[in-house]
Amino acid sequence: MTFLSVAMASALFLSIFLQFIRDLYRIGICFNEPRLFMFRTRKSTLIKKLLSLQESSAKNTFDPKSQGQAKVFLKDIGEVEVLQLLLSVLKEGALSTTCILVNSKDKHLITCKLWRWPLYRSMPALKRLPICNRRCDNAECINPFHYYLTMNHISSKSTGFPEVAPVTIPITRDLSDSGICIDMCSDTFQTEDGLLNGTWCNIAYWEHNQRIGALHGVTDPIVAIANNIDGEGLDLSKVSNNTASRDEVTSRVRKHIGSGILFSLEEDGIWLYNRSEISIFVQSPTISTGDKTRPHVHKVLPGYALNSYHFELHATVARAARTIRLSFEKGWGPGYRRQYITDAPCWLELLLSVR
Repeated sequence: MTFLSVAMASALFLSIFLQFIRDLYRIGICFNEPRLFMFRTRKSTLIKKLLSLQESSAKNTFDPKSQGQAKVFLKDIGEVEVLQLLLSVLKEGALSTTCILVNSKDKHLITCKLWRWPLYRSMPALKRLPICNRRCDNAECINPFHYYLTMNHISSKSTGFPEVAPVTIPITRDLSDSGICIDMCSDTFQTEDGLLNGTWCNIAYWEHNQRIGALHGVTDPIVAIANNIDGEGLDLSKVSNNTASRDEVTSRVRKHIGSGILFSLEEDGIWLYNRSEISIFVQSPTISTGDKTRPHVHKVLPGYALNSYHFELHATVARAARTIRLSFEKGWGPGYRRQYITDAPCWLELLLSVR
């Protein structure tokens, strides 16, 4: 081998080695690790990243003692589970995040407190996503984004449901409160009890007083409504407004929808899970208070779940009024600047067809 060949081989080896070092350093930077990644185990690097996320999520309420608790907890679970937890926290509970299963009891309370609700000294009762319930028969899921705080409306705080006369929704100046979508869509949707074409509800998307896109029929027990959905559901990013340009407020609210919401058909009713970072405002005839002719609007905070339609009261609701209305970020009605649902920039109407 000539001297030139040896020199070229040495230069190539050096180039490959330097690229390898740069790649390791780049990986270290991705995990906020200033030292070379090769001198740390993968699990310890993942733990360090999770601890930094836990500290940033707590912001001004960060308690150093909680980080010690987090270290102990993370060392007790496997590397795969630590990685899954990191991905879930980084994605902030995106629809694709999976169940993280461990053979321990009440560990989910630790992850929820550390990475979801750091303000709570002790976690209140939590409601688990139904999709998670079906996967975790013999183990516990510690994915903090599979759990929600629950909200109670005023009329359900008593020991039983009050006697309520059949609820009707009157015609108002904007027509939306009279079930305008049902009138407009009578050729494709019927308000009779039972399932039409296998659907338990149809969803209409509105911007102010204009319905955008076609009705979205729901056959699965759970439907996701969000931006950029990876899978089944109503992807609002693909619902276009071809007939009129959006105003600035509507465009801004749509950007904030993010991971959106879930509606879930469950034994006791239709549950709403707020997965977004904004408040959701809901109106339903079975959670009304005060004036029964104009159901109260309820605010659902991020990370909360609400039974938005109680089946126990289904028989008391007039057939044409079996509708759930929901506005993203903006409330309406008494106490709000917007008096009618059609004043809201982005809202949904669920036309129910459940027995």
